[in-house]
Amino acid sequence: MLDEVTLARELIRIVSSDSGLPRSARSRAAGLQALATSQASLVFDDLETLRRQVISALPMQQPTCDYARCVSVEAFWLHNLRAERRAAFLTPRNYLHWLRFQGDPAAAALNDISTDDIVPAPHSWLVPAASIAGLSGRGLRARLKLSGSEPPYLVFVFPVVDLKAAGVEVREPRGLDAVPARHVQWSPGDVPDERIDQDIPYAALGGVEWRP
Repeated sequence: MLDEVTLARELIRIVSSDSGLPRSARSRAAGLQALATSQASLVFDDLETLRRQVISALPMQQPTCDYARCVSVEAFWLHNLRAERRAAFLTPRNYLHWLRFQGDPAAAALNDISTDDIVPAPHSWLVPAASIAGLSGRGLRARLKLSGSEPPYLVFVFPVVDLKAAGVEVREPRGLDAVPARHVQWSPGDVPDERIDQDIPYAALGGVEWRP
């Protein structure tokens, strides 16, 4: 795991070198280099402030295909499980163990999912559903560069018709999108056709797939 100083420097590098961002944003990020050594936590705060100021002006477009988001069972347990169901399992490992013994783990997870927003905008990294069709958990990990987690995965599928009906728009990810989760392994075009968008509501969810 990277220390805070290294994380801060890597995020500064990602943002300041992203030619898809306005020059002023890149310059502001580069100007935080001196702060990284002495007060790395302030770098994260300043980059988050910059992200909020810049992303609202980035061009959005309507989705043109079905999209998908892959999550670990741990992330699902933490962010997407209904509160009363999460209370029934002490840890994500307990929930994973329960899922493995269900006849249809995907259906079980779908039944347990919260009807709140499925994915908040800062974490809404999407790929065309067709680009990961048929991939195993290990295939997904390699294809999407899912460092820090292991199979099995749950895949949220968002049909284009439901995304449009929910008013969701998408855009190309930019270096500033790496800031909320300190996603320092990101680089432009690393995952082809990757998109990020607004908050994704429950109404846009078409189904859940299990990828062991």
